[in-house]
Amino acid sequence: MKRLAAMRMLLGGFAAVLLLGGCGGGGDTPQSQGAAPSGTVSSLAWTPPTTYNDNVALDPERDLDYYEIYVRSDPNFTENDLPMIQVAAVAAGSPVTEFTLELIPALPAGTQLYVSMRAVGIDKQRSAYMAPLAWDRS
Repeated sequence: MKRLAAMRMLLGGFAAVLLLGGCGGGGDTPQSQGAAPSGTVSSLAWTPPTTYNDNVALDPERDLDYYEIYVRSDPNFTENDLPMIQVAAVAAGSPVTEFTLELIPALPAGTQLYVSMRAVGIDKQRSAYMAPLAWDRS
């Protein structure tokens, strides 16, 4: 069994970024998905870690269960915060590496928020928080 400290994955492996860009066609969207959102699109993107803090190999497809995405009005995330949403670590046999923030309906518009995430292993141990990112949902 892996130690709790070992589950605190290298967050440098997350390399999370907030992607901002205008939405402007260019892709084939099946009719069943509806129209693409207008305005600014924001996504949280990351590279799943491949080692634990103690450099033991980690297989994202086998060792990670899901990611927790946290949102606050300030960048001071604590152990008492509850995640806004959970995202599966693996979908269709591949690691999940991106999430569109507009998919969280409870987030207020017109406000600057801070976003962070944690990885949760199949043993339910959580990583440390990723460095918070400022996000202006306007």
